[in-house]
Amino acid sequence: MANETRDDAPRPDDGALLRGALTALPIAVEVRSAAGARVYANAAADAAPDPSRRRDSVKRAGRLELVEAGDFQLAGQTYRVSAAIDIDEERRLQEDLYQRAYVDPLTGLPSRAFFDEAVTRSLGGAAAQAHFALAAIGVDQFDSINEFYGRPVGDALLREAARRLNEAIGGDDVLARFGGDRFAVLIASPGDGPAALAGVERLIACFRNPFYVDGVEILLSASAGVSVFPLHDAKAEGLIAKAETALTQAKRRYRGQARLYDPATAKQAQERARLEQNLRLAVRDHHFACALQPKVNFRTGKLAGLEVLMRWRDENGEARSPGDSIAFAVNVGLMNEMTMLLFEETIASLDAIDATFAPGLRLGFNIAAQQAGDMRFMRSFADRLAASGHAQRFMIELTEEALLRASQFQLQVAPMLREIGAKISIDDFGVGYSSLSTLAEITADEIKVDRSFITAIHERPRNQDLLRAIESVGEALHTPVIVEGVETESELDYLRDNTRISVAQGYFFSPPVVIGRTTNLDAALTPAHTEGRADTQNRVIERRGPRA
Repeated sequence: MANETRDDAPRPDDGALLRGALTALPIAVEVRSAAGARVYANAAADAAPDPSRRRDSVKRAGRLELVEAGDFQLAGQTYRVSAAIDIDEERRLQEDLYQRAYVDPLTGLPSRAFFDEAVTRSLGGAAAQAHFALAAIGVDQFDSINEFYGRPVGDALLREAARRLNEAIGGDDVLARFGGDRFAVLIASPGDGPAALAGVERLIACFRNPFYVDGVEILLSASAGVSVFPLHDAKAEGLIAKAETALTQAKRRYRGQARLYDPATAKQAQERARLEQNLRLAVRDHHFACALQPKVNFRTGKLAGLEVLMRWRDENGEARSPGDSIAFAVNVGLMNEMTMLLFEETIASLDAIDATFAPGLRLGFNIAAQQAGDMRFMRSFADRLAASGHAQRFMIELTEEALLRASQFQLQVAPMLREIGAKISIDDFGVGYSSLSTLAEITADEIKVDRSFITAIHERPRNQDLLRAIESVGEALHTPVIVEGVETESELDYLRDNTRISVAQGYFFSPPVVIGRTTNLDAALTPAHTEGRADTQNRVIERRGPRA
């Protein structure tokens, strides 16, 4: 019939349809040269009805000859497919991206991304595997090595450490570098927790042999933290995090050893992280207040001065003692900002301080040992102190540790403070690095004996002897000696009856009083602390009047 068409009859667009289909085919080929070099090609295909046109039908690109795929029949017509487009650069780019993502450029070890995926794969097959373990390994004191020997030596040490670890691990284990001085090992068959720990101890033992770089012998140690599946976690990120937590603990307290993850340690780490975050928020939002603890001349019944103490306002606005967070703030680099905030708060509160206690009392202000050795900070603090116009009211309290570099302190720090009218106190005397040679070099205005000597001193003859010796040192140096930590009437009685000391501070007289714009001292103290206040003009804070 006129309208019928045979199914096998050729159509005008058959060749175009075929060529379009072939062009869409994803084909890749690898060709090796006679020298063994690899060249990659992405095959682009075309079809020609005449075999004689095959070389003209597909345009050549790159360095490859055309690849002939063969002939086939379609609707009575013979077609030949030929193709080749050079994608050598594309494949090399893919290899480069893989290297960047999964290979550490310094050591050639797998990267953290590769390690994370390896742990995830192990978890996927963990149903048939009783245990596997992760070890986080860190070179001890590596920053000091870099500083002393230089970065190139440090890099050479890391490459050698990677080689040693790679030789020490098992055949099914995975070793990776996490960056810096950190490595990680996935241990395929560790046994239980203690067995895994013993295995990791053997791994880090490879650091005990000397390292040699450019003829220089360098001794290193490494610490490690270990977590075990499924004992410690069932997820990759949890296992890695717990191994790193255990490593942190090992570096802090057990350097050169391996430590198994301990939930109690993890809780401490979480508390430290929370503390650091809260401190940073407090610094940002200026959530610090000053508290004043009186220094009392217990022989005259009058105030002799005040010590400024830091208080940290919590989310409810309550002022809390920072306690151990002071040392923590030093370690995380927040102490300078906190000190400046406390100083500014003290200056802003001077009117309230004078109204609460007595006008013009000298203020003891604490500077941490690390700060005293930081000349940049001390210059900045001295400038702020001078600019306040009240430098002559401040007694800068420094622990003995701050005076270890006595010559620097005497030649640089002390003159800065004295030039603007500030005084200097040696705080916590007797528990740090007490030495007569240091005292001889430092010109101090006050020696404050640590509370540990005063607690129950009436019952401790050896402490009594030591306190008499400290008194003699103070007299020889013409430096007044005061004490802190007086908490009982018996302690005060001993000081009054058996020493020549006149000034003390402690909870027996008053707890630290947080100062605001309006502070009622009587309300701030308990009745026991306010009993016997005979001299209201000088705000005497004493439990009993002076003895005759």
